[in-house]
This record gives sequence, structure tokens and C-alpha cells, in this order.
Amino acid sequence: MSDTQAPSTQATKKCDRQFPPQPQGYLLFKLSELQDQPIEYLAHMWREYGDLVRLPIIPGFTFYLAAHPDHAEHMLSTHQERYAKPDVFIKPMSLIQGQGLFTSEGKFWLKQRRLMQPAFHQKQLVNLHDVILSCVQSLLYEWEDKPEGEVIDIAAEMTRLTLKIVSSALFSVDISGETDRLGQAFRTALAYVYYRMNTPLALPVWIPTPQNLKFRQAKQTIDSVVLEIIRSHRQDPTNKYDLLSMLLAAQDEDTGEGMSDRQLQNEVITLINAGHETTATALAWTWYLLGTHPDVMAKMQDEVKTVLNGSSPTVEKLPQLQYSRQVFEESLRLCPPGLGQPRVALEDDELQGYFIPKGSIFNIAHYFIFRHPEFWENPDQFDPDRFLPEKVNQRPKFAYFPFGGGQHICIGKSFALMESTIILAAIAQRFHIELVPHQPIEIDPRFTLRPKYGIKVTVRKRY
Repeated sequence: MSDTQAPSTQATKKCDRQFPPQPQGYLLFKLSELQDQPIEYLAHMWREYGDLVRLPIIPGFTFYLAAHPDHAEHMLSTHQERYAKPDVFIKPMSLIQGQGLFTSEGKFWLKQRRLMQPAFHQKQLVNLHDVILSCVQSLLYEWEDKPEGEVIDIAAEMTRLTLKIVSSALFSVDISGETDRLGQAFRTALAYVYYRMNTPLALPVWIPTPQNLKFRQAKQTIDSVVLEIIRSHRQDPTNKYDLLSMLLAAQDEDTGEGMSDRQLQNEVITLINAGHETTATALAWTWYLLGTHPDVMAKMQDEVKTVLNGSSPTVEKLPQLQYSRQVFEESLRLCPPGLGQPRVALEDDELQGYFIPKGSIFNIAHYFIFRHPEFWENPDQFDPDRFLPEKVNQRPKFAYFPFGGGQHICIGKSFALMESTIILAAIAQRFHIELVPHQPIEIDPRFTLRPKYGIKVTVRKRY
């Protein structure tokens, strides 16, 4: 099923063009179902029509579902120059993030990536270990003061924790507090961006509707506070080992130029957004899966006890927490923070023997690729042993790519994995996490696949 060959002239002649299978008619009247229940609707399309499905919404706008590792490899790696992020995704995100790493393409993206990459090298991330651990420990101290058996929403707790970690690691400021001006502005702005992604006919931002005015005020707050933090770092760069300080010192290898305040502002906003929401969602589902699989929880706690022996999860000991890392990897497989990665074809192409016209918009649906029965035995089962090294080596590389692939692979991958392993180990070392029975557990499919009603648990101290 692999297709990594360039399209030939003969293959793309009009008389020979064959499109992927598709349902009959246009799907305009199914659009609300696709928006409200995308997992269920696309799963039905996948089962009915196969790994590559053409979904014509209205005349002139066709959407493609790609659900095979070969498709991901083709668009994200071997032929990534033929594909880019589509405007229907970039434009709403750029309202809050501007032209940052997440919303740019081409030469500008490459320049920014090269400037930022050194700040995320492993040797630099080691310096941020203590920041992460300190944030986690402050949460654990709060939990220790709670009455035994008190119910908490661990999804909300993970969001608060990861926001604290990313802001502390980025620029040594905690924005996780509910009453904090910047934290509230981010919550307001992100809610608005998610709304626009799911409402293509929303009124332009410049029209003074109450919702638009609320967003513009939040965006102004974010911009002014972040710019002030950047200027403060420029004026007093000493004794700061956060990521912003590294970005301030970054220089282009060819020109020697650094980033402007505006560029830094966009990148900081991008990192805050990407650096807490997706990790928090992944951790929330991890605790849910551990709560429904007590045998896995017990095995992870045994590993933590053996490796740490009552001490903190240091940088040196993190590689020994192999099973804890497998637990998180398997959670990312079953419950990825997103449904897929959007791409648009920049030129005519061929995929799996089918003609792909320029302008075609794809969802590279890793949610389904991570469940593809050709590559995962009992794909709906939670089994961390799938990520034993010998089993990983048997699978195609793009059967599992939670952080993307190719040159656009997530710049924060190593940070997120280090952060998540520390959080899981530190909490499992000190507390028993038990799910509250009979609670509704559903996926909210808007943007990130968050638990719709949170995940209620009780935490009990381990002695």
C-alpha cells in the first residue's frame, strides 16, 4: 500500500485520473455531524471506504481522510515539500499566535526553526528539570493538605500544572492562577480561536460584536504582558536560565541576526499555547487509563518505587523509568490530544495509486492510524508493552507519530516527554489515584480531544 513515487505524466493524464473512493453526493447536510461528532463520522467513513477517502463537502471544496502510515510518511516526510498547513487551520490560529512557528511555512518557518532549535536541545532541557520538578512538588504539597477522599478534577489539575510549568520554564513567571491577568486572557483568547475554527462563517474580528471585543481585549492583554516580559529580559538578562533567555540569545548562523520583539512575542505565545494544552490533555487521559487498569498502575508504582527509592525523579533516573514512559506512549496512542494533522496539496500528486489534485485538503488522521489493525493487535486495548523496544522496531515509523514527522516534527517533543515522565512518576510515588465511579467520560472533539466533563478522582497519600 506504500506510495512514495513521484507522479508520472501518464499517471496524471486526465483520462487516467482515478480519485479515491467517496460517498455519494455532497456532504453539506452532513457537515454538522462531521463537526459535532468527527470521530464517529470519520470512523464510519474509514470502515466503509478504506484508508483513503474523498469527502466532497460542497462544489469546489473537497476534504480527504488519510488513515494509513504510508499516507503520513508521504505527506509529512518523503514528499513533504508538496504539502503545507492549510489556511483554514492557519488563519484562526494566527489570530492569537501571529506568524509563529506553528502558523508559518517556507523560508520564514525554516529561519525561525533554526533560531529556536538550540534552545530545545537535550543538554539545554536538562537545565529545566528543576523547574518542572519544583512545579510538580508544589502541586503535591497542595494535594497533601486536602482532606482524605476529597474529589478533584485531575484534567483541570493537569491543565493548571502544565500551564505553570510552561510559563515558569519559558520566562520564570507563573500564569496558572485563576485570577492572574495573563492566564485569564489566554483562556478567553483560546476559547475564541477554537470557536472560529469550528465556525467558518463567523463575523470578521474587526466587527465590534461582544465576542469579538472580548477577544481583542484579551489579545491586547497577552501582547502587552508578553512584550513587557521580553523587554525586561533584554534589560536584565543575568541569572535567568529559562527558554526565553535562550531565544533572546539565539542568532541566525548566516546573518548573525536575532529575533525581533514581535517575533519573540509570537513564538512565546505559540509555545505557551502548544506547551500546556496538549500535554495536559494527554496526562488527563493517562490517569483515566491507569484508573481503569489497576494492574498497570501497580506495575508503574512498583517501577517508581524501585528506581527512585524514595528520592525525586532526577535527570539521571528518568531513562530508568522505562515502563512509566511506555504508559505515557500507549496513552498517547489510544487518546492522542488531536484527531489528526491538516495538510493541503501544493501541486497535483498521486497517493496509493489515486490522483490528488492541487488544493486538496487532508486530515492525516493519526487517531485512526494509531488504531490501524494492520499494525496494532487488539488496537482498542490499553497495553504499555506495545512500546517495548523490540516491538517498536517491528512497526513502520509512521504507525505512531504523536509529535508529527518530517522537518515539522514538534520542537518541544523532548521537553514534553521529560515533563510527562516526571509528572507521572512524582505523583505515582506519593499518591494513589482512584477514579470516581459512574461518572460520564466523553471526548470533547473541539480542537484538542479533551475529556468533556473532566475526570473526577480521589487522591490518597501513599505511606
